[in-house]
Formats: sequence, structure tokens, C-alpha cells
Amino acid sequence: MAYAHRDIIYDADTHMMERPDWIAEFADPDIRPRLAPFLEGKEDVLPRVEDALEQFKARQADPAMAAEAAERFMGWDHKGWHGLGSFDAAERVRVNDLLGFSGHIVFPTTAFEQVCAAKEPEVFVGGVRALNRGLDAFCGVDKRMYGAAYLPLGLGPDASAELLDEIVAAGFSVVLVDTVAPDGGKSFTHPDYDPIWSRLEGERIAVTLHVGANGGYTPVPASFYDNARETPPPDEGDAPRDALGFMAIQYNAELFLSAMIFDGVLEKFPKLKIGVVELSAEWMISWIKRLDMSWRSFRRRQDLSHLSMAPSDYVTRQIKATPFPGEDIGWILRSGGEDLLMFASDYPHHEGTDDPIGRYERTMDGVSEAAKQKFYCDNFRDLLGPRLSA
Repeated sequence: MAYAHRDIIYDADTHMMERPDWIAEFADPDIRPRLAPFLEGKEDVLPRVEDALEQFKARQADPAMAAEAAERFMGWDHKGWHGLGSFDAAERVRVNDLLGFSGHIVFPTTAFEQVCAAKEPEVFVGGVRALNRGLDAFCGVDKRMYGAAYLPLGLGPDASAELLDEIVAAGFSVVLVDTVAPDGGKSFTHPDYDPIWSRLEGERIAVTLHVGANGGYTPVPASFYDNARETPPPDEGDAPRDALGFMAIQYNAELFLSAMIFDGVLEKFPKLKIGVVELSAEWMISWIKRLDMSWRSFRRRQDLSHLSMAPSDYVTRQIKATPFPGEDIGWILRSGGEDLLMFASDYPHHEGTDDPIGRYERTMDGVSEAAKQKFYCDNFRDLLGPRLSA
């Protein structure tokens, strides 16, 4: 029996958990030895990865063990690298059957960090190409998987356009972009980036923002941690390391999306769709209110005449977001988020919990069936548009 409790559910946030040698497999020979080390060389995590690899081998050799793991695949002991289908594409197909979802967006995890850790521009670009090749290979085994190719806008409009040509040629339906330009760089809303946004709109490729893809932007100043208290060390993956970090998780997305609206990018490209993934969602209700207040307050002090609608209307038309399990999505849906939210499991990351559907459903008393249909299905369909294969 599948985990899905409805006939059609689309999942806007899943991940692969790459093996230590994974990205090197897809890198050009001159890039391969220059890639940053897996997990930044943290030896203490490697035994956990090795154990996951051994368990995978054991499942492949023992059908009874594989069947038992399938029975418990959503459990806490099957998260991260220990998740079924985390790094093996064939096993992931089986997991997709067990989940029962009609489609999934798939993001990288540790390999993305390896790419971003590159010190040399040539190695960074080579790493991006390897990352996208590998993701294409992983997702290519199942039409239900839509890999999010990385498009590093921080390289500048010309280099980004070159990588986008490759992304389009590979047939990707989703891209992951940076949210904050590097110091001294042009805003991603500068007219020089218009050809990028125009190409994405024309190809109907969905744009996604995701925690960790922030261009190096750190919203919590280091001084906040000089507090005579113990702070948890950074963990592998892209989740905030502590409660204070979680409070700032959405700041980069707020800035990016506000600029895209106020600087007229969404006005110029009305079919461009943006998914805000794993950056929480409750904040968006007050943010939408503040967008309209800011517009009303400043349109007499600066030229905002290029906007033909209120900022909130661009959000409704072009932006979708995923909540975390545990957020009060019933409140979000009842507070104006009906056309905003998409279901997300974050499989196989721990943040997705052992029962995301159950946690969402517990907050949905009084939510209409029409709103649930949008959450589980229609808003994802709107994001992917004609790129959706089923």
C-alpha cells in the first residue's frame, strides 16, 4: 500500500544523498581531482555514510531484508543516506512506488555543497556541470522525477546564459538559482539578466529557491553567537543549525522575491513561475501584506509606475511555496495562502519527518476540499505548467 492518501499528490521537495565518489563520476577529467572534498573532509560523518552503503549492499543481496526495509521506509532510521533510494536510482524508483506520488522535484544535497566550496572559478563551473549531469542521470530513470538543475546566477548574466543553454539542451524542467548576488555583482533583477528570465519563461522552466542556495548570504551576524552559550555545530545538509538560524531562514528569499516584484521582473515575464522550497511558509502571509503596504507607502517617493498590479497579485499569479511539516498550514490556507502552498515531503531528509502527510493533515480541520486539492496537486501543476509529464 502506498504512503499517499490521495489519488494525486505532487511533491515539491525531495532530495538525493550523494555518495562520496558521486560527483567525480560526472566531472570532466581535469576537474575531477580539484573538486572540494566530500563533507568538507569531516571524518566523523563518513562512518555513517559507509554504514548506509553497506546496508544498501545487504538489501540488494537479501530480498527479505529489502522487503523489511520497504515496510519501514518512512521511519526515522531510514533518513539521510540510510533512506531507501537516497543514492541509487533503481532503488529510488521502488521508493517512488512506495510513496505513491505522481511527481517529485529532486534537489541535490552534499554534492551541491562540494560545488559551492570550490575556490577556483573554473572548478566551480566544472562542478556545476557535473552536478547537473549527475542529477539528470539520477532522475532520468523515472519520469516522475524532475531534477532541479543548478543555475548559478552569481556568475553573471553571460556565464549564466551559457550554462542555461546546457540546461535547456538536457531537458530540465526546473532550475535552482542563487538568491543574493555576490558583493560587487549586479542584482539578478538588473536588465542584463532579462535574457535569462525571458529564456526561462519561454522554455516554461520553473525557477526554485531553496535553503542553502543563497549566494553566501548569512542573515545572522556572527556577533549574535558571542553570547556565552553553547551553539550546536553545523550539521551536514542545508538545514539551519539552531533556533536563531531558523528564524532567519527566509530572509534571502524575501529579499529576492521582493526585488523581483518591485524591480518589475515579474511584470515583464508574467509566465515565469517561482517555487520557494524548504524556506518555511508561515512568514509569507505577513510578507504579502508588507509588500502591498510598502508599495502604497513608496510609490509616491520612487517610480513604481512599471507595476500594473499590486505586489500581492504577482505573488498569487507566479509564486508557490512549500511549508515544513509542523507548520500550521491550515492557518496559512485560511489566511490567503490557498493559491500559494505546495505539498513537500523533503524525502529522505530528517526535516520531512516520518509522516509529513499526517502532520499537515492535523492542522487542516475546516479546510475545504478545494483548498486541499490545490495544496496536494493544482499548485504544483501551475508551477510546472506544460513541463509536467503526467
